[in-house]
Amino acid sequence: MIVTQPMRRWAATSLIVAAGLFVGASASATQAALLAPVGSVLYSQTHVDTSDSPNGTTLYRAPAAGGAVTQLIPLSLGTLDLGARWSPYGRAVVFERVSTKQWFTQSEIYRMDRDAGRLQQITVGSSRHQFPVWGPSNWIAYIDGGVDTNQCLALVRPYGEDQHILFCPGPVDAVFQAPQWSLDGTKLFVEVHYYGTEGVNPPAYSDVYSVNAATGKATRISHLTTGDVAHLEISPDGTHGVYAWDATTAMEIVNFTTGQTLGSEFGTLYGSSPSWSHDGREIAFARDVAVPGTNYGTFGAVFVMYPDGSHVRQITTHPVAFDYYYPVQWSADDSHVLVNCTRYVTQGTHPGQYFSVHLLDMATQAITNVAANGTANEGAWGPL
Repeated sequence: MIVTQPMRRWAATSLIVAAGLFVGASASATQAALLAPVGSVLYSQTHVDTSDSPNGTTLYRAPAAGGAVTQLIPLSLGTLDLGARWSPYGRAVVFERVSTKQWFTQSEIYRMDRDAGRLQQITVGSSRHQFPVWGPSNWIAYIDGGVDTNQCLALVRPYGEDQHILFCPGPVDAVFQAPQWSLDGTKLFVEVHYYGTEGVNPPAYSDVYSVNAATGKATRISHLTTGDVAHLEISPDGTHGVYAWDATTAMEIVNFTTGQTLGSEFGTLYGSSPSWSHDGREIAFARDVAVPGTNYGTFGAVFVMYPDGSHVRQITTHPVAFDYYYPVQWSADDSHVLVNCTRYVTQGTHPGQYFSVHLLDMATQAITNVAANGTANEGAWGPL
């Protein structure tokens, strides 16, 4: 069977969520927010075997404003195509392809024309090549190494030339998250997390580096004891970050320049799936809220806050029990947010989790459908 299981922690979604208009828009709504969104959205569907383990993916492209979808990659059991992202101008797609039999040993990065045309393998080597991110300077950054071991930051040209390792952190067991390019394409921001070696329950550490894309020189800009592994979203200018923990739904904002932090694993910033606006002025995130008039069931609402944790406000204000929205990516003009949604059906003839992809208008609170069955990743919203 095919289900659309999220390929990363917060990329869960809901099937058949009707487009609804949520009233109560801000008085400062811009005309840009009232225009139909442009561009295309990549999303995937995941096939699972009888043990609910992913064993195949299908990749699609859909207009951000809704409409006919284009299948880019057919389902191939035993093969997973992960982390699909657009090139800077939206003319090509880059992703990781891995065989389920070689999950711990090897995968390669592929590029494909936006219309499912030419498909080309652009990395070689006996290791996993993960999290490809196409930069503005005609390089693709990715993570080279094993699963949870011997990982390094690497670069390759869009057609496979000049593949090389750029930076390897100190701890052998340091695990990278997806790299992030600086706005000018000269640097990469990367986070690695690893466990200490002392004590029965050693703490987890998180280091953030700024890496020169030409020389590989790395400067550590943050070192934190995180208690456990948390996902970090770095601001577009690379000056701040927001951590989110799975188990506690707690968040922590870090200023890389001053080292100051706001909130903690046991603090008062609660939510998940943080996503920075392109201008760096706001952070969208998800937070569960009670559904009025019911004694059970919660709603996964989208909230927004400033980078200092202030001005927290709920954007989706018409809750539906057991629907959970998760921010993925802001539009280029910060007027919309691409969201995944998980709908939990507990009664009836077809109980289960259903996933879908939507756009949230930040001014009008309108939620429109992009794909009725799928999940999207960061970098999935392209300009064409």
